[in-house]
Amino acid sequence: MTNTKECPFCVEEVRATAIKCKHCGSYLGARKNAISDWLRSSQDKMVAGVCGGLAREFGLPTAVLRLAFVLMTVMFGGTGAVLYLILWVVMPGESHGDEFGRQASDSVTTSREKG
Repeated sequence: MTNTKECPFCVEEVRATAIKCKHCGSYLGARKNAISDWLRSSQDKMVAGVCGGLAREFGLPTAVLRLAFVLMTVMFGGTGAVLYLILWVVMPGESHGDEFGRQASDSVTTSREKG
């Protein structure tokens, strides 16, 4: 039994435990802590879900991150608020694009039921 697998990008044989393909340089698994993995939480949120998403990504309690943002805002002249706003804009939501489609389909279903 061989301990190899195929790279999904260049179809070359690599070790089963490889993280990066030695032939093409592509990452074979999900890259941990990539900025694209940071998602705003849709369930654990008070304002926009930034603290909930960061807490889930880094394994911290949400309350600790919320307190950190408040302290940064008070102690460093609004830096925490500015950082929060930047993250709000940069981080996509968990259900990116799903909420509008779900609301639209719900309204269509409701209007059909009434008519």
